[in-house]
Amino acid sequence: MTRAEMLAELRDVLNAYGSTFAAWSDTRLLGYLAEGQDKFCEETGFFIDKTNYSVILETGTRIYTIPDRIIQILEVWDGTRKLEKLLTGEVFDGTIAAGDPAKWTTDQETADIEFDRAPTSDEDGDTFTLRVWRYSRYALDVAGKEPEIPSRFHRACIEWAAYKALNHHDAETQDPVKAKDHKDAFYDEYVADGVAFFRRYHNIETRVGCDPAYQT
Repeated sequence: MTRAEMLAELRDVLNAYGSTFAAWSDTRLLGYLAEGQDKFCEETGFFIDKTNYSVILETGTRIYTIPDRIIQILEVWDGTRKLEKLLTGEVFDGTIAAGDPAKWTTDQETADIEFDRAPTSDEDGDTFTLRVWRYSRYALDVAGKEPEIPSRFHRACIEWAAYKALNHHDAETQDPVKAKDHKDAFYDEYVADGVAFFRRYHNIETRVGCDPAYQT
């Protein structure tokens, strides 16, 4: 489905529950659809991307901002050289040296990636490729952007958006029972299928309780 078709189907679903939703703006409903696509990515492991994100080194700069569409950085590569990732809780020791970075870590609070060394003029302009787990490259409520998740999962966004709309804190629109039905459909039908699809696509053995984003 296109974004416009998803929006139209969402309106059909909501209008079946009453006329109040007809007055809701496209902006509001597209926000719910966008949240649904992002939630689907968080719950299933979509997308693993080793092509579209990188860090360009600058002299004296060790810390770089992570784009907000990235959920988690999985690996950092300098050509064919894989940089070492510090384990959770590890920190860089001592005085920070200058030179070609060899290790990295991330700070979830500041959404930064930090390297163990400050690049010199010799490394200035070098590009490190990031392998990441990310959301869709563009949010679904950005003008002109279409859904990126496979078409078979587009209705996951509609189920989530219907859940959000029916769970809205308004006496005229709120319906916790129907909201739960749509939330359950999101998880039971689409997330479960999405996890299985993701694992087949990446040739990952299915393991109960194992987050696919941490598989290689």
